[in-house]
Amino acid sequence: MDTKVELLDVSHYEHLLNEVEATEGQLGAILRTLYEGEEQEEFLGCLSSRIKNHERDIERMCNKNYQGFIESVSELHKVKSDALKLKRKIIEANSVIQDSGEKLVQSAIDLHRSRQIHVNLVATMDTLNRCTPVLQEYCKLNDQMEHKEYYSALKTLELLEHTYLPRVRGYIFSELLSTEIPKIRESIQGQSRAELTDFLANVREKSVVVGEVAMHQTQRHSNLELAQDVLQFLDPSSEPDPEVCAQDLIDFSPIYRCLHIHSVLGKRDLFTDDYRNQRKRQVRLAIKPHGNWKGGINDYKKFFYGIVGFFVVEDTVLHTSQSLVSQVSNSANEGMEEGLSTRKNVHDFWQMAMAEVLAVLRNNCGSCENYHILLKIKQLVVWFCHTLRGYGFEVDKLYEVLLEIREQYDELLMRAWGDSFTELFDSDDYTPIMVSTDEQFKGVLEIFPYKDTDLEASPFPKSFPFSSMVYQVFSQLKNFVTNCTSFANRLNLSQTEIDEIVRKSVNLLLGRTMTSCLFRLINTDSLLISQLVQIWINVSHIENSIKQLESFIAKTTKTEHEGVTAARLYGVATFKEGLQLTEQRISAKLMSKMSEILEGASTFDWMTKDEMSKPSEYLEDCLQFLQATFRTLRILPEKPYVAICLDALRALHKFMENILLSEENPKISAAAIQNFAVDIKRCDSFVNSTLAANQSIPQDEAKKIFLRTQLLVAVFVSNEWTLYINEYQLQQSTDRKYAAVPPQMVYTVLFKLKEAGDKKKKLFNIKSSSKKEQQKYYEMVLRKLQDYIALETDKGIGDEQMINS
Repeated sequence: MDTKVELLDVSHYEHLLNEVEATEGQLGAILRTLYEGEEQEEFLGCLSSRIKNHERDIERMCNKNYQGFIESVSELHKVKSDALKLKRKIIEANSVIQDSGEKLVQSAIDLHRSRQIHVNLVATMDTLNRCTPVLQEYCKLNDQMEHKEYYSALKTLELLEHTYLPRVRGYIFSELLSTEIPKIRESIQGQSRAELTDFLANVREKSVVVGEVAMHQTQRHSNLELAQDVLQFLDPSSEPDPEVCAQDLIDFSPIYRCLHIHSVLGKRDLFTDDYRNQRKRQVRLAIKPHGNWKGGINDYKKFFYGIVGFFVVEDTVLHTSQSLVSQVSNSANEGMEEGLSTRKNVHDFWQMAMAEVLAVLRNNCGSCENYHILLKIKQLVVWFCHTLRGYGFEVDKLYEVLLEIREQYDELLMRAWGDSFTELFDSDDYTPIMVSTDEQFKGVLEIFPYKDTDLEASPFPKSFPFSSMVYQVFSQLKNFVTNCTSFANRLNLSQTEIDEIVRKSVNLLLGRTMTSCLFRLINTDSLLISQLVQIWINVSHIENSIKQLESFIAKTTKTEHEGVTAARLYGVATFKEGLQLTEQRISAKLMSKMSEILEGASTFDWMTKDEMSKPSEYLEDCLQFLQATFRTLRILPEKPYVAICLDALRALHKFMENILLSEENPKISAAAIQNFAVDIKRCDSFVNSTLAANQSIPQDEAKKIFLRTQLLVAVFVSNEWTLYINEYQLQQSTDRKYAAVPPQMVYTVLFKLKEAGDKKKKLFNIKSSSKKEQQKYYEMVLRKLQDYIALETDKGIGDEQMINS
């Protein structure tokens, strides 16, 4: 078997050798086949055997063809030089090829290295392209945080988190950034809250200025009439531009940024609640009067400016934040969400502020004692109402409080005008006004409506019938009307209601304040009769000017042409009472002076035995005083003049009658009766002269004043006892001479004469002159007089019972 295998192998190798010998150009393929196999040794053995066979063949051939071999060798020698040349060239070519190969290998190595670097660079660039945007966004985020652009920072953070970081997931720095993002959000939220706090502090600080500008803009648009110090800016040196608005004075961007930020953070509701709570605390601060409140107009201005500023800011936030929320929201439903503030929220703030404002006004105005301040407060409140009404707030309750304050204002006006009236009354000299130029004359007429053609035609100097008190009081009344109208205007009242309010106040002024001041003046003890007379004239002219005052009220309240019947002023009744009181005071003053003069009657000698032909000195003094006084009183109208004159004459008569019947004079002599009769006759003569000088005094009434005393004295002087007794006994209804003399008076005088016991003078004119007869007649007369007195008494009682029944 082994021999057989060996033969197979040898034949196989023989075949290969044959192919080597026969093949040209395919040696390499045969060698590769041998090289790849494991039979090289066997092949070499076969090859050696073949070589030996060929050598034997060659030797045989050489032996056979030696000559040819020699020739061949010769030719080989010839070829040797060519072969050496070829070898050199081959070596050179090989050297060149080797050098070129080394360079090619080095180039290949360099190329490979470069290709590896390129691959690395491409990979690196790809990584950097993915990481660079992340780092750029992070740097951008840091810049935005540094510049407090928190809303942009949140947008960048959101982009970084959801877009860029997922691209570089797996990198360490990506993980670090992912852990930093929540912290950055919390930092932004904290910074946003701090910015909100700063914004609210800025709003609180500038609310007064914002409110001041808003109210001044309202004043220009509504043409409100305000006092100069009400309209004046709190700080005139830094007066703001009147055309600016709240957004010009306050930077609202922080709150908008905060709203955006919290919307992006998904915490808008939390931020909204925080904002509203902060504003609720601020409105409580705004509606509280500041610590150094003194009740001055600037205090009220700061108070109202601060409230207006608060609500102007809140209104701005209300209207702007809604649109901002719509922009931030994505869906249509979200676009309808509420902003930072709502109408209900603002309404709640306003109700809170309204309650406090009402309390402040009631408390502070109730204790205010200056009507000027109250009027300015009213103007300020109306200004305040006009401003906030323009922003849609309900302000009717403020007008109701103003109507309450108006009562306090009226009281202060009454008090102030009472002091003014008192000062006018006290400073007046109560002499008619004298004017020496036409300018002065017209100046009085411009103030007081007085018409007198005779006075206008008379030459200068001219004298008005009244004193300066009249036109000054009328001017004060018009000022009072103006002040009342100023307060009643712009209180949501119709012109008719304003007219009624003003007339009611004027009626109260006339009926209470004027009455009090006027009565105090009239009752002043130091006034002379001439001054009281001038006061009467003054009061009558003021009374006559009431119609002009009513016309002035209608003109001031603009109700002249409304066709409404206005309530009449009842000041006429006040002045009528003043006139009556003045008449009484003139009479009282006259009586007082008469009493003072008539005190001289105490020196009258009731037991004198000497008869006088002239009246008593005290009576002459009194009559001269009355004569001078009556001349003074002639400037009065007829009715008061007559009344005062008759009262004076009656008083004089009563005095004369009283001193005759007074118990202080228990005894009267016949001569004293005669002297008293002279005095009574002088009084009657004075009455007649007075009647002759002034025909306005009723003569019948004046002549009856002293008639009873004249007749009483005549009974004793003329000894007409029989006539008196017979007349009284017969009770004749007509033609009774002594009908006016009551028996009680005759009895009293008769008793005093009897007590005097004047023996030289017969008491009764009877035929018998004996003392016994005289005494008997006296007792008879005295008894009859007592009967008459009793009869008169019974008659009076009976009449009284009849009246009562």
